[in-house]
Amino acid sequence: MELKQHYKTVQELTLWVSYLIKTNLFLFVIIFLLVTYLFLQHKIVLIQIPGSGGDQGQVTYTNGVVDLTSQKAIVLATVNAISQINSANYQYEKIFIQSFLSPEIFTSVSSQIDAQVKKMLDQHELGSFYFEFKDYFYDPVLNLHFVKGDIHTVNAIKNTSQSWIYELSMHVDNYRPLITSMSTYPGIEFHNSSWIEKQSKSGL
Repeated sequence: MELKQHYKTVQELTLWVSYLIKTNLFLFVIIFLLVTYLFLQHKIVLIQIPGSGGDQGQVTYTNGVVDLTSQKAIVLATVNAISQINSANYQYEKIFIQSFLSPEIFTSVSSQIDAQVKKMLDQHELGSFYFEFKDYFYDPVLNLHFVKGDIHTVNAIKNTSQSWIYELSMHVDNYRPLITSMSTYPGIEFHNSSWIEKQSKSGL
């Protein structure tokens, strides 16, 4: 009886050990797959604005490229937000443009906006600025976006407008499009590659 009981106990232990080995192997495979998935998975947050993706609404985002139509939408939205500032909306506009400007550019633009609003408040000119869009051009040679429009200044003292050009470059890093450079100058003519070529020829 004792021998049979001993044999039965050993058999049960063998089955239990086999069960534990299979269970642990199964858990190891599951954990390995989860770790592999988490290692390869990147969290992607895309901010899509009206106008991006073209007429059919298709938006193409890869690790280092965003389709040109989406770039245009981001550029125009950012320029409009920067150009249409008043004492009531400037904090909201800064929150919006921060999503599309590199940290260095945002710091500079944010300081300029703050100074502009402070000047308006100090002078008790509770007016505003608004942007009248005129034209857009992308230069593949320079890899620059050009935006032209009139900035209108409206307050109790005067209502004036001046034509300005915005030059912007964009970089895509890990699916996130960022404006990495921005310059402005008054006028109506883009300083694109054709303009630079004309200037070079006229200087000869």
